[in-house]
Amino acid sequence: MTDADIFDSQRVLSIQSHVVSGYAGNKAATFPLQTLGYDVDVLNILQFSNHTGYPSWGGKRIPPEEIQDLFDGLKKNGLMDEYTHILTGYIGNAATLETCVKAIREIKERRKDVIYVCDPVMGDDGSLYVSSEVIPLYRSIAGLADVITPNQTEAEALANTKIETLADAQETIQHLHQLGAPHVVITSVHLPQQDIPKQLIVNPNSDKALVCIGSSILENGQTKQFLVSFPTFQGYFTGTGDMFSALVVARLTEQLKTANESGDHLSPLAQAILKVVLTLNAVTEKTWKRQKEYVKLQKGEEAADIEGKPDSAKLIRQCELMVIQGKQAIENPHLFTRDEIKVVMI
Repeated sequence: MTDADIFDSQRVLSIQSHVVSGYAGNKAATFPLQTLGYDVDVLNILQFSNHTGYPSWGGKRIPPEEIQDLFDGLKKNGLMDEYTHILTGYIGNAATLETCVKAIREIKERRKDVIYVCDPVMGDDGSLYVSSEVIPLYRSIAGLADVITPNQTEAEALANTKIETLADAQETIQHLHQLGAPHVVITSVHLPQQDIPKQLIVNPNSDKALVCIGSSILENGQTKQFLVSFPTFQGYFTGTGDMFSALVVARLTEQLKTANESGDHLSPLAQAILKVVLTLNAVTEKTWKRQKEYVKLQKGEEAADIEGKPDSAKLIRQCELMVIQGKQAIENPHLFTRDEIKVVMI
């Protein structure tokens, strides 16, 4: 490490939820970023005992005025000028979101090279769990973000579209680009098998394929889009989206720095997302195996897949993402390459 390296750190302001036990929100995002060499300043917009998939939880949301007080403290000490990256995840409350947007805008006005990754956490599986007033706020935030990482439900809500085909997904992405985001990643989307390149089909016996689709706007105004295939595991998982967006921060930064050197036909975003998917797949598989073993030990029979949401806190505990145990996959995703995970430009 040179003297210059000591002062040239990559520092992320991560604004999202916090759980005391388990891995969701900032707990799922911090370790991967630190493992990849990033300082992480954590701003928790709520503090719960555990994630809300458990039968019960304790804790509270932090009022917007207290969040503002934290931003004011950072600003008075010049600490807001040190951020090279911003990451936002679940915020939920409209007033809190407005407070955060104001601070993010100030940071980006002060330092034009700050990379902002926005995960517009609003819902999943076709349902939203935030108030309707949050949706237009996220549409306005897209203009501040360098990358947005919605799932299918969130992308449809932001673009006011319905994704049933690849063409629908591409149209939705164009809408999201028009909101101002130069890089868009829909983290998971169900598409007809007939719309998917053959080399990306993981399960030929299914009518639908679950893929990740991404797009970047080029200097000439055109878009460069891609699909990433990945296997799925029958189990119960939380925090995967939070870990995904955190990894995007590090991996896209890495690929943008080497874009002119690689000579690869893949876009920097496509290369970054491939690494993200490899890591997340390895961590998810490790977690899935623990779930199966726990069920086997409890029931004294062959390990069965968990279907739906478990109703036991002890079982949900075994479903927590194995983030720490996934350290090797975070550091070296290509060690976990598998045939089902491929990327194709479209």
